[in-house]
Amino acid sequence: MTHKKPARILIVEDEGILAKHISSDLINLGYEVIGITASGESAVELAQSLGPDLVLMDIKLKGKMDGITAAEHIQELLGIPIVYLTAFSDTDSLERAKITNPFGYVIKPVATRELRAAIEIALYRHTLETLLKESEARNRAILSAIPDQMF
Repeated sequence: MTHKKPARILIVEDEGILAKHISSDLINLGYEVIGITASGESAVELAQSLGPDLVLMDIKLKGKMDGITAAEHIQELLGIPIVYLTAFSDTDSLERAKITNPFGYVIKPVATRELRAAIEIALYRHTLETLLKESEARNRAILSAIPDQMF
């Protein structure tokens, strides 16, 4: 029987007590929490240095960079899936968040079951998208190796 490595998760949440609560829930669910940070700037730096499998990202953060901007940077640089955590379900936040192609959106207060479901779906979808991109790259390489006279 193979043992799957636990998913490595970075938590970006500026409410310290909530961040610790989420971290505890994730550990109890079998995930590995590799970092907790409260700012968007730090989230980008930690994502680059730690290479998480997934980032849980609060939309409203202290500092100059909000969660949506941080998520854009993380997606562009690393392609790591983002699941948003937010108390704000207003239309403007949702529209801005949608543009970043998030892998999930969980409304606070966070229910452990909903969080687990969002994480599992995000990780599964990310795996499928990665496999699809690899397959497309292989197919392009094969097609480019076929001489033009064959068509």
